[in-house]
Amino acid sequence: MRLISLLGILTFLGLAWAMSTHRNNIPWRVVGWGMGLQLIIALLVFQTQLGQGLFEAANVAVTKLNEFANEGTKLVFGPLAERENMENVFGPGKGVLFVIAIPATIIFVSALSSLLYHWRVLPWIVTGIAWVMRRTLRTSGSETLASAANVFMGQTEAPLIVKPYLAGMTRSELMALMVGGMATIAGGVAAAYASLGIDAGHLLTASLLSAPGTLVIAKLMFPETEKSATANEACELPRSPATNSIDALCQGAADGMRLSINVIAMLIAFIAMVYLANALLAWALSWTDWTITIQEAVGWLNVPFAFMMGVPADECLRVGTVLGERVVLNEFVGYLSLSNMTTGEGALSERTVTIATFALCGFANFASVAIQIGGISTLVPERRPDLAKLGLRAMVGGLLACYLTASVAGLLMR
Repeated sequence: MRLISLLGILTFLGLAWAMSTHRNNIPWRVVGWGMGLQLIIALLVFQTQLGQGLFEAANVAVTKLNEFANEGTKLVFGPLAERENMENVFGPGKGVLFVIAIPATIIFVSALSSLLYHWRVLPWIVTGIAWVMRRTLRTSGSETLASAANVFMGQTEAPLIVKPYLAGMTRSELMALMVGGMATIAGGVAAAYASLGIDAGHLLTASLLSAPGTLVIAKLMFPETEKSATANEACELPRSPATNSIDALCQGAADGMRLSINVIAMLIAFIAMVYLANALLAWALSWTDWTITIQEAVGWLNVPFAFMMGVPADECLRVGTVLGERVVLNEFVGYLSLSNMTTGEGALSERTVTIATFALCGFANFASVAIQIGGISTLVPERRPDLAKLGLRAMVGGLLACYLTASVAGLLMR
């Protein structure tokens, strides 16, 4: 299976190359060093005791954060936040109310992240990651900083980090910014996925691995042909707008609440729209013997990709279906489905669950195209035409970056 994962790496790089706008301008240094950084990080995580220790520590830390968030939830919602009480009413395995548990985690982690940003802890980490990537990949300051910020921030928050540079960014840099947003997840959302039973260590590792991976895919698909204003300089993170620590906590909690409402609204709207589309599709096929949903169709298209990541052949269809749900709906639905496949009779193997966790770890779906175009264009309205042209290409790039990261994990995991 490791050899198949290696084939997957070459395949996803090849697909990005095939879709390149300017093959003669591809910066092969970025590709080589980007893949090198991915392999080094994966080796440290999967093959060394230090990496395993950090991996376990991250898992414990996120689990504790979820427990702390749950304590705050109990004060507000009382018995509705108690898993045991809900399971007594609704049955085993149905003890978590999504609308209560998930927003609580997002709000708490968002508040904590805002506090750490105010204390300059997060900026120090992000700047360190950006420094390593800029020294090795030689990418511009703005796109490197955005890529590093995406490890911890969401696709709408990371552009704020490079807001002063957005108007002057080249189309290639905008592509790198958008692919980075599509192929990583925010810290608060990662903690929310962990509350569903998804391994937090895998989620954090996937986002870290994807930082150089997104630049590799973005530069293969849309190489630089313009002169960058930040080509030879490092960009600094803006200071926290908060007056003090209390203000930072309040702003973070408010941001987390807005994100939670957005997540719930997107889930309701897009799941309802897909069911409507499936009903129309069923009506259109009613005169035939075919019965298929949009998720199943996209899932079948993802089956060969799942195999090339290193998923055993007998589990590819189920993983392909989960990947299809992620593209058509979003990664939340994908992780919900994956969490239901990890226990009980017919549970997926540990290797498959790990690869699927890495492959799903990103916002690459159709809804995110609209979110990015709308979100970034509010910061720089004059770049809206460029953002609209890059939207679907960035989503495909985000998918390839996630699949590339999953293949690297499949190659090097024990």
